[in-house]
Amino acid sequence: MMNMKKLSTIGVMFLTIALILAACGTKSSTPGKPSESPSNSGTEMNVLYYVNSTLGDKSFFDSAQAGIDRAVKELGIKAKTVEGGANSADWASGLEAVVASKKYDVVVVGTSQMIDVTKDLAERYPDIKFIFFDDLIEGVPNVYSMLYSQSEGSFLAGAFAALVTTSTELKGANPDKVIGFVGGMDIPIINDFKSGYEQGAAYVDKDVKVVTSYVGDFVNAPKGKELALAQIDSQKADIVFGVASAAGLGTLEGANEKGVYSIGVDANQNPLYPGSVLTSMLKNVDQSVFRALEMLSKGDLPLGKGEVLGIKEGGVGIAKDELYEKYVPQAIRDKMTEIEDKLAKGEITVKSSL
Repeated sequence: MMNMKKLSTIGVMFLTIALILAACGTKSSTPGKPSESPSNSGTEMNVLYYVNSTLGDKSFFDSAQAGIDRAVKELGIKAKTVEGGANSADWASGLEAVVASKKYDVVVVGTSQMIDVTKDLAERYPDIKFIFFDDLIEGVPNVYSMLYSQSEGSFLAGAFAALVTTSTELKGANPDKVIGFVGGMDIPIINDFKSGYEQGAAYVDKDVKVVTSYVGDFVNAPKGKELALAQIDSQKADIVFGVASAAGLGTLEGANEKGVYSIGVDANQNPLYPGSVLTSMLKNVDQSVFRALEMLSKGDLPLGKGEVLGIKEGGVGIAKDELYEKYVPQAIRDKMTEIEDKLAKGEITVKSSL
């Protein structure tokens, strides 16, 4: 028979083993991976990003993709992107097909052209959450939407263009006070860009004339270039603002070939043609898409509501990178800082055409 001392020693051993096992049970079952907080359900999200166009525009749709990519990396979500193509007649059926598959918990989609189909699908598939960007859908309980104040951002672009066309320091600026605007399509949201652009130009110099053309879609870069060249050659524009997604790349190319200036859109396009693309009007789509997915992962996304993101909220702005510092004269940079500050403080009011 064991003596009491030996039994006591065995008991201590079992107690020690039990404590070690209990401690191990609090750790993640995956080596090297920390346990997740119950409030962060990001890894459970299966996200579909539907592009009602194609990627490769180096601006709007690519910016949203960058936000998705960041969420995959930092939030641990799963994501797939489906490109709808250039034919707008295919977009509604294309989006419905992926939603109806019920493979995705969250659908990210944007632009005013997709409002009606998104509302319809959200109502028919109430278990799927929709993050809608670039316009507002309110009152639908499973939709969160965000609109960028493109009129405010374009006000900055217009003010900048007016400062460039009246500059005596920039070699590509001519004596004519003419600036160009090339839009993708003649639709309300593009015309809100145009309205802000015109207001910004008038704020700097009421004699500056804005000439306008529309591509007719958002993918035809050769047409975007052709329109920009016409504005430069025939109407004497020395700076052009292209608001046309992939088609706008042609606008930037045309300005560069002619030795004049351009303004990029949605993402920082300054590096595409350094010294010709002097700045870019930023719609921070990437940041806002990531922000929405992060809020959703934490349970903080205000579904059923929409937000308008302006300069004050960091939703829009202009690109001020090292190329901006290198090629834009100090006097123009100083004036732009002054205008930005006034807009953020509400000392300048920009009217939206929407």
